[in-house]
Amino acid sequence: MASDESHIAFTKLFVAAQPSLYGYLMSLVHDRQAADELIQELAERLWLKFGTYDKDRPFVAWGIGFARLLAMEWRRRQRRLPLPLDEATLEGLADEAEAAVTAYADRLDALRDCLGGLTDRQREMLRQRYEESTPVARIAELWRRTPMAVYKAIKQAHLALSACVERKLGSP
Repeated sequence: MASDESHIAFTKLFVAAQPSLYGYLMSLVHDRQAADELIQELAERLWLKFGTYDKDRPFVAWGIGFARLLAMEWRRRQRRLPLPLDEATLEGLADEAEAAVTAYADRLDALRDCLGGLTDRQREMLRQRYEESTPVARIAELWRRTPMAVYKAIKQAHLALSACVERKLGSP
């Protein structure tokens, strides 16, 4: 049963991290077909090493370490093809992409935390607008408000979220 629990935990983490990991791979290989193959290989490698994953560490950061090695292996196998980047430039790009993906993941985590600080009404309005793609005019009808009042409420929620995320990330 523990294996089933591990598999479920891994699947949830990987599915949430997959867009970031795929983007990272794409930034290094610049080839969709290769990135598609590498993301599958990455999933397999991460699953095989999942027992060593430190749950106190962000999964995306852990996965990027493996993705970087995998992309470098792929690039070495491609040496017979003309590549526009030398190894040092590629390493520099990998560092930059890793920093960007990690910063994005940190920002997303902070945003998730900050959503809890909104009122139920604000969260529901944002859910309707962004998860359900409900037009503002329809939200206004549902809430018996003017469209301008809905726009203002959404703006207030955005400002509150932005301030909260900046506080959590230590930005001014």
